[in-house]
Amino acid sequence: VSICRTTTPSACMRIISPREFVDVVVMKQYEDGTMQSAATNVEHPLCPPQPNFVRGFNYPCGCFCIPVPGEPNRTELLTFFQTDLGGYLPQTVVDSFFPSSISGFYSNLTKAVKALKA
Repeated sequence: VSICRTTTPSACMRIISPREFVDVVVMKQYEDGTMQSAATNVEHPLCPPQPNFVRGFNYPCGCFCIPVPGEPNRTELLTFFQTDLGGYLPQTVVDSFFPSSISGFYSNLTKAVKALKA
């Protein structure tokens, strides 16, 4: 269990300000090799809102990385998340930014799972 402060840079030629999120994160690995990461927003005295960042909010979220039986190089992925980016962003801006942000998340998740399996 840990407290995690995550920041994102500005995007769309600075139309979207940098964001910060503070979450309590639980990670667990099960006997069958399944890895779980679950998180939700939290206020923490060591992570006050920082100037020049908009504080976002993560609702309960997480992912499961489930080994595919008989295929050691494959993992089934189940993710669920809902984020409020905070601030005053038109929905069209959010919709155009979010897909690239999600692809970055999955790229980093792939690297993390490979490192944990090594």
